[in-house]
Amino acid sequence: DGERVRQRFRVNSVDGGYHWVDAHGKPYIDAQGDTDGLIAALRVVDDQVAAEQRLERLARFDPLTGLANRAETLARLEAALAHPQPPGKHVGVLFCDVDRFKAINDTWGHGTGDFVLTTLAARIRASVRSGDTVGRTGGDEMLVVLPGIRGADELGQIAEKIRRRAAEPIGVSGNTIHVTVSIGATLALPTESLDAITAR
Repeated sequence: DGERVRQRFRVNSVDGGYHWVDAHGKPYIDAQGDTDGLIAALRVVDDQVAAEQRLERLARFDPLTGLANRAETLARLEAALAHPQPPGKHVGVLFCDVDRFKAINDTWGHGTGDFVLTTLAARIRASVRSGDTVGRTGGDEMLVVLPGIRGADELGQIAEKIRRRAAEPIGVSGNTIHVTVSIGATLALPTESLDAITAR
């Protein structure tokens, strides 16, 4: 249609690898003023795309645990609340808080505390379904968003699974650390605000 175009896409190179490419194109106009092909410039931008993806990940995920960060977790909770649940299904929310975490840091040091947090994050993540969200919302606080929960019994079973898994001993630097978590559980009501749910 005679317009300039700019696109970013991936290409498969002859060595079998993929590369991100920025492409700029415009029509080639011959001496008679007719369009006779395309002039295009392509530039490999793998490094730029990788840097953008790192920045996006840092903006959405906690660098220590790899879980969604507070903003991303609350955005996912809001999205789940805005999406109507099938009849008999609810959005379940679990608020997990590591018990006496300051004592772990004070006794064993912050490096060990970080290891405990990453271990607990992985255990909680492994205790829920792949489509659920586990996010780190504060220092030792994690929020779990569970759309499609059948009711309070199912929510309680998931919370108990997390509680039991979190209580398993954690071995670090030749020491065994025992950690427990307290869990608040609630089912979101259809018209309830995000603030009301997290407060409850």
